[in-house]
Amino acid sequence: MDKRLLNILIGVGIAIIAIFMIMKEMQKREDLIRRLIEEGKIVEVVIARTDISKETVIDPNMVELKREPRSSMQPGDLTSLDSVIKKFAVVDILKGQHVNDNMVRAADAFKFLSQTIEGGMRAFTIPVDNITAIEGLIKPGDRVDVIGTFSFPAEKGGQSLPIVVTLFQGVKVLATNRNISPYTISTRAGTITMALRPEDVRMFAYCLEVGRIRLVLRAPLDTEQEFEYTAVTFEALLKKIGMYSPQPTTPTKVTQSVEIYEGSKEKKETTLPER
Repeated sequence: MDKRLLNILIGVGIAIIAIFMIMKEMQKREDLIRRLIEEGKIVEVVIARTDISKETVIDPNMVELKREPRSSMQPGDLTSLDSVIKKFAVVDILKGQHVNDNMVRAADAFKFLSQTIEGGMRAFTIPVDNITAIEGLIKPGDRVDVIGTFSFPAEKGGQSLPIVVTLFQGVKVLATNRNISPYTISTRAGTITMALRPEDVRMFAYCLEVGRIRLVLRAPLDTEQEFEYTAVTFEALLKKIGMYSPQPTTPTKVTQSVEIYEGSKEKKETTLPER
């Protein structure tokens, strides 16, 4: 037999034996893993195959099952793809991270507006346009500041002057139009429903009657409160741009009168000179 052919046959035989041994070892490993799964020592958990942004609908390409020791599993970790797919991510999920049940929500998680109102609060609806509602991009769950513009009478019957004040800060949005899902943005601006304290509802209702309202959208984690803010007037604007100069004051004339009695005669009044 040709030596070259003999070497080829020997090589093929070694390769077949190696493949057989590898397959046998893989089978043994699969049997071991299957036994450990049955014993509960290894579990399958859902992990993110890629970074999943908050408020994203999760599709099958974003997640997968991974076998891991039970000791690495956290309470609430999901173990089936069906429990994740077509749901919304309520937080950012990083690649390789276990997907927990508190990270996702179903689209119909909230069915009634009353379910979203915290104790002691009231739902209050206001009409809005595209400017007030920031082009309709505000959604349920967002936090907004409420700014009011009012006209105050000027002194001595002059023309009324506008004044802008911050009415409320960090107000939670409960609904936009008829949408109460935090994962959906309304296609048009019509109404916005917010959660307010009972005393603030009365104040807000009055402000809607006498002034104009604008909403200012906050970042999700921004809880800062401004306690020492002042109303914005024309004078405050001039100070802001460095053009304010106090008006000279006219000294007030002060006159004094003294009552003088001459015996039993009637009293006389004498005016003293100005100081």
